[in-house]
Amino acid sequence: MRFPPITTGKTAILMAFIIAAWLLQPAAAQNNSLRYNDGPDGHEEELRTIHFVYGLNLGGYFPNNSTANYYNGTGRHSLAETLNRQHNYNRIRESLGYDFELHGLPLDMSYSPAITVGMFGVMLLTEKTGIHGEFNFVRLRASDQFTIKLDRPSFIEGDNVVRYPLSGVEERSEIRLGLQHTAISRENTIHPFFETGVSMVNTKVRENRARIEGANYNIRNIGDTHYNFRDDGIGFGGYASVGIRMDLGDSYALALGGSSSYLGINLGEFDAYYLQFMLFTRLFLNQ
Repeated sequence: MRFPPITTGKTAILMAFIIAAWLLQPAAAQNNSLRYNDGPDGHEEELRTIHFVYGLNLGGYFPNNSTANYYNGTGRHSLAETLNRQHNYNRIRESLGYDFELHGLPLDMSYSPAITVGMFGVMLLTEKTGIHGEFNFVRLRASDQFTIKLDRPSFIEGDNVVRYPLSGVEERSEIRLGLQHTAISRENTIHPFFETGVSMVNTKVRENRARIEGANYNIRNIGDTHYNFRDDGIGFGGYASVGIRMDLGDSYALALGGSSSYLGINLGEFDAYYLQFMLFTRLFLNQ
């Protein structure tokens, strides 16, 4: 399913803050209780207390490489077209000292692991179970090498095929909403937990360039909308996380865990579901 393009990641960020504002209501609302009147003495008895906890995320993001070839210079955004533009060709020829032609494109580009940052909130319906909301942001870099063949006279020694780096940069903003269950133990301060729910991710291309002899050549002009090329899109999916929460005192806690998500990455001609992985650290700012 395709959706209208998001101009920037700001819309996804705004939605995240709306969810966070709902989850992180003022402290005055933290003591709201649901009550019933069926006590043996006819008085109201407390059924449960709705409590809000929140904090910050920091982790490592390990993306699926299936979409990395979006930046390899094929398709509508052609590296060959970029290099053969007259002003680019003349500049490259001057730096190389010879005429040249594009020799080969990478077919197996890959992302580098990246740092993800975000925030979370949990509305606890019971001591152990709550509604979990989370926003995470990550900036990914895909890279590999392409080759150029130099048109040098045969009597000049050296390899006529040379390699140069090719890269792409994208941003992903993910919003999650689901359930969290924690195995509370009153005998110690370590509590395993599990989360699962639905997620939405906005993917935005920020850069795609080749680097030749120290100079950068943009394959995509991100600000040019003349040809209406889509370099962003929204996808949906689900996630599951497991971890351990460690109480640091009456007000703070630290959590370590891992998470996998099955997300629809909607990026140009790429519109399919892939598994993504994340290791995270969470700092609870209240309990």
